[in-house]
Amino acid sequence: MMKKIILFLIISCFSFIQMSCDDFLTQEPETSATNINFWKTEQDVESAVYGLHTVFRDAIGSYTQYYRDRGILLDYLSLAKWNKSQSNDLSGYTTSSPELSWANEYKIIAQANLIIDNIDRANLSQDRYNFYLGQALYLRAYTYFQIIRLWGDAPLVISSNDIGQKGRTPWKEIASFIINDLVKAVQLLPSVDQLRDSKGNIITNKQIPCKGIANATLAHAYAWLAGFGKEPMYYTKGIEAATAVINDPNYGLVVNPEEVCTKVMRGNSKESIFEITYSELLGEYKSYAGYIAGAIQRWPIQPNTTPATKRNYRINNTTVANLYSKNDLRRTAYFKDFEQMAEESSAITQDAAYVQIWRYPIIFNDGNKKGQMKTYDANEIIFRLADIILLRAEMKAATNDLSGAKSDLNIIRQRAGVDDYTPEEGDLRIAIQLERDKELIFQCLVRYFDNMRNHTYNKNLKGNFLTLSEQDVLNGALFLPLPKVAFNNNPAMKQTVYWQIQFRI
Repeated sequence: MMKKIILFLIISCFSFIQMSCDDFLTQEPETSATNINFWKTEQDVESAVYGLHTVFRDAIGSYTQYYRDRGILLDYLSLAKWNKSQSNDLSGYTTSSPELSWANEYKIIAQANLIIDNIDRANLSQDRYNFYLGQALYLRAYTYFQIIRLWGDAPLVISSNDIGQKGRTPWKEIASFIINDLVKAVQLLPSVDQLRDSKGNIITNKQIPCKGIANATLAHAYAWLAGFGKEPMYYTKGIEAATAVINDPNYGLVVNPEEVCTKVMRGNSKESIFEITYSELLGEYKSYAGYIAGAIQRWPIQPNTTPATKRNYRINNTTVANLYSKNDLRRTAYFKDFEQMAEESSAITQDAAYVQIWRYPIIFNDGNKKGQMKTYDANEIIFRLADIILLRAEMKAATNDLSGAKSDLNIIRQRAGVDDYTPEEGDLRIAIQLERDKELIFQCLVRYFDNMRNHTYNKNLKGNFLTLSEQDVLNGALFLPLPKVAFNNNPAMKQTVYWQIQFRI
């Protein structure tokens, strides 16, 4: 209860920095007695950081992130605009659509900047100063990383006084800023087993940044510059960052794909590195419909359902059979009774597999919703060790360390009960990317970003993606168009070239 009160107070106290959705980046600075009198104690700083985590969770944990995913492995999506977006047809969206708005991401950045600019005013010991500053730097860096992957060039706001009209900074310049923040965060933050709150209590919440989280993000940032940015000199640093995570004794793979479902997706497992944390007991949860599981899972997980319950978001049996070999343990862990149900009538199954990755529904126990779904006992997993191992395999293959790449790939295959890679299968890099599809299926935006990073969008995605030219990509075809909010009172802003006609402001 006290933590929730603190979160409420900090958000109220800092409401002056929350940007209007009509004119963010054009706000005039405000003098606040609250801000002047704040930043005196560790509790002040801790409260500010709690507030930052709340804003981060609300934005990055939102289902809106899934609607931005144009590469999710589903064969049928009933929501027309999301279905069309899988072919890079964004005709279902307007510049006012929340899926295109970056306002919430810039709220995170504003809150992080406020902490970074004011933390020196608190009388903190060096280790506590490092802990809180590292968190703010990390969350700012991660948010900018999300922005450049989704929108490309974007406004770069580097301090709480950095306001007014802003154009777009080239995404590679922002990437350098991101990497600088992440390198600092790696230096400042403790390892996950050394996280402590202001009272010295052990922190087990994996939303709290630590050295491993910062290194995992650094590995992805370097891979993005090297792959999507076509600057392969960054692969070496990416491999180093990934190796720092893989060698960290605080992390380890769970035993098998069944435990991925029963332990990892539930949250706070040894395999998980970074996740957005929810707690039904603390009242800090989101509706089950806010999870991708709320869309793609019905029977056997959701109450009051049968195999014949209609599903509006489906992956076909043929897709699963082609993706996973018969001896792949993920085929039976991720999909309920796959072989048996694939033989059932299509009138019952809709010819689709029954996803069962998120195993723990929470049910209303009383009231008019008694017996219905409330939420899932699950966190949103952003990075886990299997992801980083396969990312390192990808980077090793790109640098011609084929032996090292195969070794990393086979670690994940062996856990899934699959034979080791052989050259007869074809291109090793293709095999690694396919393994990421299998292992990280349905994790938000992973597959889309993989295809961007590896320039395989015109091979693995759908519809208009297949005919994109290199010039289309240079013009921003893989990014989202800018939201209307970006242009309010801001003549310096320009729409992404590829989307200028369709999303004219």
